[in-house]
Amino acid sequence: MEKSVFKKLENFFSKRKLLNYKKGEIIIRSDDIPQGVFYVQKGYVSLYTMLEDGRQITLNIFKPGSYFSMMWAISDIPNAYCFQAITQTSLYRAPKGEVVDFLKRNPDVLFDVTRRILVGLDGILTIIQHLVSGTAYQKIGTTLVILAKRFGRKSRNLGITIELALTHQDIANLCGITRETTSLAMKKLEKKKLISYNTHHVVVKSVLKLEKNLKRKNLFHTTLITL
Repeated sequence: MEKSVFKKLENFFSKRKLLNYKKGEIIIRSDDIPQGVFYVQKGYVSLYTMLEDGRQITLNIFKPGSYFSMMWAISDIPNAYCFQAITQTSLYRAPKGEVVDFLKRNPDVLFDVTRRILVGLDGILTIIQHLVSGTAYQKIGTTLVILAKRFGRKSRNLGITIELALTHQDIANLCGITRETTSLAMKKLEKKKLISYNTHHVVVKSVLKLEKNLKRKNLFHTTLITL
């Protein structure tokens, strides 16, 4: 995102109501009509859906600077997903009409939204690919590569620490597999010294080495994008 666009968004949303959510708190439930467009000022928010067999699939993670409910705001598409705070989170909420008017007056911000939507579509297609192809090991490895690139903090000694404190269940939800299968794959990656742990954070020793270790390179894509 360009600095000028970021400043416009910050200036627009910071004048609206600030809402605080605890870790694990639901922000929007599936089939709820959103009360506005939310801008992430602090924390992280997951977008997920529930499958018929009871599994939870995390489709996206929104980080600071992201905003959501845009499909509903722009296209009037009914909301069918759950949005949940996965950390202590602060969000600005702006009325739908004001957001749409703001986008119409600022074509550079609208262009940024369009770009995000297209990247988001690419991410959804990648998620579908994850669900129908590849082994659990490949799914977990690919997801960790993406998380490291998106939420990673570099350290000379450790590698890249994923700043989100994710449990094995959280990672399982991102991959559409069980926690038990995820734990086995994580142990395998740890045994190969491709990952390690720093308190509650996963550390990817080398993204390049992990990528080379995974045979299905076509699985590498920019999923977990920000809409």
